Amino acid sequence: MTIFGGSKLGRAAYAVLLLLMFAFDFAKDPIANFIMAQHDQAAHQLMASRPVSFEKAAAQRQTATGKNMPLMLPSQEEMIKQITASGRKPTPEDMEKLRAATVSDAMQLALGGGSLRDDETAGLAATRSAFEMLYIFAAIAMTAITVVGLLYMVSSRIRDIGWPQYVMWLPLAPVFIPKFISIPLPPFAIQGIGVFFYAVLLTLAFVPGSGSRPSDRYPMGARPLTTIKRKPGQFGRRGTE
Repeated sequence: MTIFGGSKLGRAAYAVLLLLMFAFDFAKDPIANFIMAQHDQAAHQLMASRPVSFEKAAAQRQTATGKNMPLMLPSQEEMIKQITASGRKPTPEDMEKLRAATVSDAMQLALGGGSLRDDETAGLAATRSAFEMLYIFAAIAMTAITVVGLLYMVSSRIRDIGWPQYVMWLPLAPVFIPKFISIPLPPFAIQGIGVFFYAVLLTLAFVPGSGSRPSDRYPMGARPLTTIKRKPGQFGRRGTE
């Protein structure tokens, strides 16, 4: 069983894909930086101070027993309303619920969420979250494109040359294994692996292919049927072998 079946890449096609992979590799950082710049801008706007209308805030104050309540978090208002409506003194359980609700609302407010937000704040929080998720998705997608693209290129080129498939892992293993297993390497080792990796990729672009082989034209060991001419005096129909 081989990777990507029986796909092959000639020198010209391999060189074109290699150039595209190099260009894509240089484009990764600008793409990631652009996404993070948009995220940081939304986060900066979200944390920036904005004017507050005290008249509007006072108009939104809730009432309990006919008196205005001080400004407080929504869950605090709801709990106090329930306690006031019951006509009894607050129990320890009520106070514990009030503390838990206060902590929950405070956390949501600190993270840019909760029901205290106005439309502008809600939009900025949603934008920040969207770019944060987009950055994670872009990082995973670009890594997948790089890994699959390299496997396809090297595997197909080696198959066209006529080398066995295990040769493919000679340039790829030193690059992928330290990254996936998180092996710490000194800087000179990282630079040496990079030079070796790119040198092998460039070398593959100049190795000529082995050309078509009988196994390519007739897979599974099949060979073309040849017609046997009937000999003079031979009876019966001609056969094939």
